[in-house]
Amino acid sequence: MMLASPFEVGVVGVTFRGSAYPQNVFEIASHIGVAERPLKADLVREPGNPVDSKALKVVYKGAHIGYLPKAIASQLSDEIDAGTTWFAIIDRIIVSPENPEQPGIRLRVFRRELERQTA
Repeated sequence: MMLASPFEVGVVGVTFRGSAYPQNVFEIASHIGVAERPLKADLVREPGNPVDSKALKVVYKGAHIGYLPKAIASQLSDEIDAGTTWFAIIDRIIVSPENPEQPGIRLRVFRRELERQTA
């Protein structure tokens, strides 16, 4: 069964990005409202990940910002391995009033449909 497209999902592990966090998330937030185009994030297979061989890391402008949740990554990685192309747009930054110093990232994830060419 293929995942529906598009879907929204939170990025996990953003707080484990070392000294770059949370400034890296606030930097991304500063681009959301002024960008001429949606902010594209790459979903990168990480089969050598020691914790999860189906891990999908989220990369924005070359920087690793977190991962897709395990249940979604497991299904999406199978689809990617089978040749389906998926991409993500950074949809919004989530800031909780209880933890304003720990912002999160929310993505919209899309399947890239291949256009059928007719002769």
